[in-house]
Amino acid sequence: MQAKPTAPWADTPFSLIPTPGGSIPVSKLSPATFMAQEMACAHNGMIRALNSIYNQCIYVKKPQDIRDLLLYSKFWCDWIHEHHDEEEKLLFPAIERITKVDGIMEKNVAQHEAFMPGLEEFQRYAETTKPELYDGQQLRDIIDKFGSKLTVHLTEEIETLLGLESYDGPVLKEAYIKFDLELRKGDKSILFPIVLGTSDRNYADWPELPGIIQSVVHY
Repeated sequence: MQAKPTAPWADTPFSLIPTPGGSIPVSKLSPATFMAQEMACAHNGMIRALNSIYNQCIYVKKPQDIRDLLLYSKFWCDWIHEHHDEEEKLLFPAIERITKVDGIMEKNVAQHEAFMPGLEEFQRYAETTKPELYDGQQLRDIIDKFGSKLTVHLTEEIETLLGLESYDGPVLKEAYIKFDLELRKGDKSILFPIVLGTSDRNYADWPELPGIIQSVVHY
C-alpha cells in the first residue's frame, strides 16, 4: 500500500537554525545564549516565511490569491528591512561599544550588503507586479538569487552572538532588550501577524506576549 504524501513544512529549501539553549528555561540562560536564542527565533520566523513563499509561489493562480501572496511578500520584505536597519542603528553599535572591539560586527554588516540587491529586486517584484503578469517561477528565481546568502547571514549572526560570552553579559542583554523593544514599535497590524504566524509556538514561547493579544491576532 502506497503511503500518503505528507504535507510539507516551511523548513525547506532554506534550513532553519538550531535554537541555542534548547529547552533550558530562559531564566537560566547566560546573557549571550539568551540573545542568541531570541535572535534565532526571529530569524527562523523569517526563514519559515521565505520558505512558505518559495513553496507556494508556483501554485497560486487566482488573481486574489496572487495579490495576497504578493502583499505577504511585501510585508516580509518590510520585516527584513526594519530588522536589519535597527540592528545596524542600535544593536551592532551597542555591541561594539560594550565589548570595546572595533569592527566586531563588520562581518555581519557585510553580509547585509551581500543579500540586499536580491532582496530589493524581490520587493520591487512584490510591489509592482499585476496579477495578470505574475509568474511564480520568476518570483522563485529571484528568491534563489539571495535566499542562500540571507540564510547564511541569519545563521552566522547567531554564532556571533554566542561568541560574546566573555564580555559584560548583563549590559549586553540590556542593550538587546532595548533593541527588541524598539522593533516592537513597528506597525502592529503587520508585525504581529507575520511574527506570530511564522513562530513555532509548540517549541518555544516566542515572542512573549499576553495570551489575549495572541488570540486577537490569530482571529
